[in-house]
Amino acid sequence: MTQASWVGLVEHAFWPVAVIVLAVVLRRQIGDFLSAVGGRITRVSVMSVTIELAMATETVPPWQGFGGDDVRGLVAAQMVNDSYFGTLRQSLRVPGTADFFVVDLKSDGRNEWLTSRLYLFTYVLSRLKGVRCIVFTATRGDIGRSFLGVAGAEELLRTLATAEPFLRQARLQVEADQVRIVPAPPYAAQQPAASVTPPEDTFVPLGIDEWWQSGEADPLHIAEQFLEHIQWVQPPGAPDPEAGWLQLPSIPGPDKTWEHATWITASDLTDGTIRDVVQPGGYVLDDRSWSAEERVRSVAQAQGDFVALLGPGRRFEHLVDRRSLLEALGTATVAQ
Repeated sequence: MTQASWVGLVEHAFWPVAVIVLAVVLRRQIGDFLSAVGGRITRVSVMSVTIELAMATETVPPWQGFGGDDVRGLVAAQMVNDSYFGTLRQSLRVPGTADFFVVDLKSDGRNEWLTSRLYLFTYVLSRLKGVRCIVFTATRGDIGRSFLGVAGAEELLRTLATAEPFLRQARLQVEADQVRIVPAPPYAAQQPAASVTPPEDTFVPLGIDEWWQSGEADPLHIAEQFLEHIQWVQPPGAPDPEAGWLQLPSIPGPDKTWEHATWITASDLTDGTIRDVVQPGGYVLDDRSWSAEERVRSVAQAQGDFVALLGPGRRFEHLVDRRSLLEALGTATVAQ
């Protein structure tokens, strides 16, 4: 074989490999570009890209404990960390990741989720499972899991904390307790730095991120501590707390227990505290007659990092990681 033939062979083999390498290295930039123009995609080869490649995974914790108590509602802090919810603890500690969980608000007039529990378990599941978004559903007529909207986990945590700052304060206190970091008092910034000398055992090497990754976290112990910061046992003769507190069902003992939280309703997603973070338009009505290419193109043209696939009656069926889909499309397009 001549030198020219060898050069031609190398060039012929090199360019496809180079294109694929570039597609992999630049997949995030390609995804960002396609995300910006996704609504204008009309012709793109999707023969090697399917919805299944970007299907998001759901985590379905068993919220109800032994005896029927539901951790999403008004449950005393000490009960959450009891054997009543042993199945939930096991589920949360099973290794593996997930992209989302469903918050089903059921039907109008039925209380299902407290703001405190939504904040708590969005935080816990994002740490333990890597959950990135929450799908909101409700019952509409005889259609269960009717789609209401989708929200990013971090954005939802910030929005809930803005509306009810005590939720974030409770979380920060729990984190501080885990890594033995004492939060600085409000006046610390006004004192000379040399005068602030924490005790020798105040700090440990692990930060909160490393602590979660260490596998030492007991999710229901965290939940108990969190709830202890937002629950209050009313002393005899003390007046009832102001608005924004909910009384727990009667528990053994003469004292009443209250929790600083509110019930979440479907109207909160459109007119309430979390309306700005929930995307009601992040869906595609799945047409069973579509070809694979038509389905991919419809999801690519939608908005948001995650897109819900809805069945008849707007029933939520699947969630697609649209960003991953766009990255796969970009890779397939560049590699052609």
